[in-house]
Amino acid sequence: MVIDQHNAAPETAGPETDLTAIVRKAEHTNRELGHENLGSLSFGRGFLPMTPELSLPESHRLWDEVAAELPYLYAGLGLRGRLETLPVLDAGPEALPDRWLQRAATVLGILVHAYHRVEPRFDTVTPPSVLEPWQQICGRLGRKTPFLSYMDLIVYNWKWRQEPTASGAGTDADAPIRVEDVRLLVPTVGTDEEQFFYLTQLEMLARGTPLVRAAAEAQRAMLADDAEALTERLEFMSDRITEITREGLPKIDPRARGRFHVDPVVWAKTVAPLAVPLVKHGVGPSGTASPMFHLMDSVIGRTSYRAFIGEEAQRLRDNYPLHWRSFVHATQAASIDAYAQDSGHPPLRAALTGLKSVYAGGNGLLGRHRLKVAGYLNTSFRVGRDVTISGFPAAARVGNELDASRAERRADGPDTGSVLPGQDGPDAVGITVSDLLRHDRRAAAQWIGIGGSVYDVTTYLRRHPGGVAPLAGYLGTDATWAFEHMGHHKDPDITVQLDRMRVGTLLPAALPPADDPRHPAVTAAYDTWLRWATELTQRSNALVTDVTVRESRTSMVTEKGELTPYTLQFSIEAHERFLQRTFADVRGPMTVELAEAVRALGGPVGQAPDGAGGDSAAVLYRRLEEAAHKEDGLTLPEVEARWRAVMTLDEDFLRRTREAVVRGVAALENGATADAGELGRALGAFLAELRTAATEYRSAVDEAAEA
Repeated sequence: MVIDQHNAAPETAGPETDLTAIVRKAEHTNRELGHENLGSLSFGRGFLPMTPELSLPESHRLWDEVAAELPYLYAGLGLRGRLETLPVLDAGPEALPDRWLQRAATVLGILVHAYHRVEPRFDTVTPPSVLEPWQQICGRLGRKTPFLSYMDLIVYNWKWRQEPTASGAGTDADAPIRVEDVRLLVPTVGTDEEQFFYLTQLEMLARGTPLVRAAAEAQRAMLADDAEALTERLEFMSDRITEITREGLPKIDPRARGRFHVDPVVWAKTVAPLAVPLVKHGVGPSGTASPMFHLMDSVIGRTSYRAFIGEEAQRLRDNYPLHWRSFVHATQAASIDAYAQDSGHPPLRAALTGLKSVYAGGNGLLGRHRLKVAGYLNTSFRVGRDVTISGFPAAARVGNELDASRAERRADGPDTGSVLPGQDGPDAVGITVSDLLRHDRRAAAQWIGIGGSVYDVTTYLRRHPGGVAPLAGYLGTDATWAFEHMGHHKDPDITVQLDRMRVGTLLPAALPPADDPRHPAVTAAYDTWLRWATELTQRSNALVTDVTVRESRTSMVTEKGELTPYTLQFSIEAHERFLQRTFADVRGPMTVELAEAVRALGGPVGQAPDGAGGDSAAVLYRRLEEAAHKEDGLTLPEVEARWRAVMTLDEDFLRRTREAVVRGVAALENGATADAGELGRALGAFLAELRTAATEYRSAVDEAAEA
């Protein structure tokens, strides 16, 4: 049987517009078919399945066996070879009955994505052993193109820690689904980062189960013109959303001591890349795909989907299984928002406003979700993740788009403005920008600048609700933009905390006045040198964060800090990224721009560095492959020793470069009293230090990799 999920239009006429009828029909159809390929939907489980299939039939057991090996295959970098040698199994209706389609979609979808994500430096075609049956299965499920769906990765990818039994032992099959009571059916690495990240989304959807019945009852009350009953249902939904915000969402916890700790660095490297679509602009299992969000958008009357995430939501909904689409479309067709506005019933309007606030307001579910997403993505982009499941190439854009998407729900009240503390009084300690720059992540005292003030966050870092990494990325720099981007400037509680950490006021640079002939050149030089000093400081902070993965647990079958090919691959990637980004920028645009500033002040610029960066990363990768596959060559510890040698050189080069640029900033801060020629010569000397450091680094790093 091939399911036509798309040409069979959602039920939009007659009794099928009744939400209760849609749910009852879905329950009956799924029970009669013996599977939920048309979409799991019931009053008992909401959008979740009654019981996911735990295994495939004997004829296709090989897929289950390979899936069970994934944590081992990841750790040893043996997955690609394993999949390339598998036989092609038939996934047609006669070979694989409909009952197991969803299970097969989960297993094969994850295997296909894992093949391409486990060693991203290889760009090879997907092996027929998994690609051909995956295409068959997606086609049989009625998907327009093969893709890893939210149903595959989240909704059907779980099992009880203790299986329900007839005797009553183990877990009650009807028990609430909580992260601590379930495990992933098909983990790739199986670490806490993967388990908690996916299963928290499952728990949130489970906690939202009562929303399905509440939406049906709200529709019934509206059609019966019963404003009081509708008010009660909306208030009930508000309570459920508040519960999800307080009890569900926090289980993705970036704090190291949290019970459900999801380390942002480990998550960014081992979990986040898996689900990125394999084709540009493809759909994938992003959080936007959760049917709970689509249901709530329909209930509160969202009509605008012009934001990027809104457009993505529409594409995801178009790819929903039939029962999900029918329910969401029917909810949207009955406008509770319009009824409430026309009802003349103030409690009803208040209840709807309250629901919008707890769902889409700044402190509601989506507002809190945005903060969590922004924190994780801020770290992940700094340690090498290039794109999200939705296709965003930068963390800042994700935050902006999430804000735009929330605004389309019309849930926030008027902007209350900033509640940041004012500037210090006349006795406050003045701190120069160059002094702030010296208090980065490697310093004993770690500072950040916000709104013209400087704060010592050394002891606060580990108490930061968003974890250490997001805040650590800005140490030694002015973090005002990031602080306001997160909306923290509107939070009076944060202001109180900042007051306790303030150490002084950030002094403006003493630049020549506008009517001074030196003003254009000195001001332009200061802006350029400060911009690069800030960039290098944040990259230095990020490098510290990036290499922490070496001491982390990256597979459930290994210990924390255990040396494996998979973990060492991430370590080499950090060096490769340093070559491609930091070293390339220092040799290229940074040196060019700093030299232009020096030249404008009449200083010496010297010779531009010649030659490109070496191939030390390629050498390390080659050695890693030899060690991983036990070929003639170095052992894994010997490869690691060479990696540590080149990383020491990376860190030393970055330190020398950053210190030279910061000294340049310090010289320019007193530009109002400095002779332009002397300033140019001083900056020229610092520029020469950069070029010397680059030349010495390039030869030393290649030698260290080959040693």
